[in-house]
Amino acid sequence: MFKFKLPDIGEGVTEGEIIKWLIKEGDTIKKDQEMVEIMTDKVNISIPSPVEGKVTKILFQEGNVVQVGKEIIEIDDGQEHPESGSSVSKSEETPVTPNASEPVREIAKSGDDKKMTESGEERRVLASPTIRRIAKERGIDLDLVKPTGPNGRVTIEDLDRTERELKEAEELKKSGVAATKAIGQQKAVDEKPKESTQPEITQQVHATQGVKTESKPEEVASVTAPKENAEKIKTADGDQVFEPRGLRRIIFEKMTKSKQLMPHFMVAETVDITQIVSKMNELRDKGSKVTLTPFFVKAVAVALTDFPKFNSHYDEVGKKYILKKNINIGVAIDTPDGLTVAVIKNAIDKSIAQISDEISELAKKARENKLTLQDVQDSTFTLTNVGTIGGILSTPIINYPEVAILAVHRMLSESDGVNSKNIMYISLSCDHRLIDGADAARFIIKVKGYLQDPISFLIR
Repeated sequence: MFKFKLPDIGEGVTEGEIIKWLIKEGDTIKKDQEMVEIMTDKVNISIPSPVEGKVTKILFQEGNVVQVGKEIIEIDDGQEHPESGSSVSKSEETPVTPNASEPVREIAKSGDDKKMTESGEERRVLASPTIRRIAKERGIDLDLVKPTGPNGRVTIEDLDRTERELKEAEELKKSGVAATKAIGQQKAVDEKPKESTQPEITQQVHATQGVKTESKPEEVASVTAPKENAEKIKTADGDQVFEPRGLRRIIFEKMTKSKQLMPHFMVAETVDITQIVSKMNELRDKGSKVTLTPFFVKAVAVALTDFPKFNSHYDEVGKKYILKKNINIGVAIDTPDGLTVAVIKNAIDKSIAQISDEISELAKKARENKLTLQDVQDSTFTLTNVGTIGGILSTPIINYPEVAILAVHRMLSESDGVNSKNIMYISLSCDHRLIDGADAARFIIKVKGYLQDPISFLIR
């Protein structure tokens, strides 16, 4: 009997929600056949079966949140597995050094999956799109993976094994350096009074964005847990009960945490975006599909260089703020399942055309549930454009652990009978513990100035 555990789908991911089972109990499943869809940090991913056999038991139902390492399915593959509950086959118990018995030399450009063994035989890395995506997200070079699947295919088990081996090698390297530095210092260490053992620090990936912070085990409890004296809401005939699941559950938890931890305040301004609309139409006449959003992203990125506090993360454990070096702008994208924040990395270094292309690609991936962890991690400031749907003013909620968020709204037209203008409200929500009202006003005025004079930031 083979008991499959939820694997580590990406760095820092500790749990996943079962969105959909693609098989059912009693089904016969083939090796590498996709069997379940898992959501982690607003990223959906399909996991293939590492063995062939009959599905005997599904241990968690759709909607359940499962910790990494928990058994989720049992498959009768006709073999005995020595470690009960293990997802590692017997042949994988002994670590294998990648390419130890079959050295490989590269003969193609980076990204090509063709290799040559020392005997001169050509070898191609065989892996499904899902396996390739997982490998990319974990930073694993498939050329370093020794495949154990049929016809030399790379399996999820192979990725797990290779990742363990690489981590062990790195830890061994670090411990060797540490041991060298420790020579001659042991006596001093021994004379120090022993400190009390502190709880280990665990890593969590925060939902909707995937930004990692460190938390002690006793601090990991959900901020959305019901209070002991909370009154249960009664239901009547005809009422419908909606339980947040999937993306909606992640939004539920993230927004609750943001409002509970951060005292929000908002400032707003009107902006004359006539010049930007003119520039956008000029680009469209040349065949571009650019929208207003890339202009907002660029203007905010440039403004953040003068206001570094706004480009920060709040460290809840240390009760401190981390001013981020990179300017990564999160862009809220409306999907059928809810709002997703995809990230434009290093926006300050990109042109309007580059930002536009990235937003279009990310929006397409978001609506097709194909975003990767890289697509949603590490934003430092978020922009939400509700104006594409409607609404002239709103108070956005900060995308925790960031400290500020800017909302742009529906464009309005003003005319004095001779000239017409394109006017828009923009609103900025901030964490009042770090950002004063005066600073917020200065920042939004800076953004306004760039938007009303686009040449001033387009050349940056």
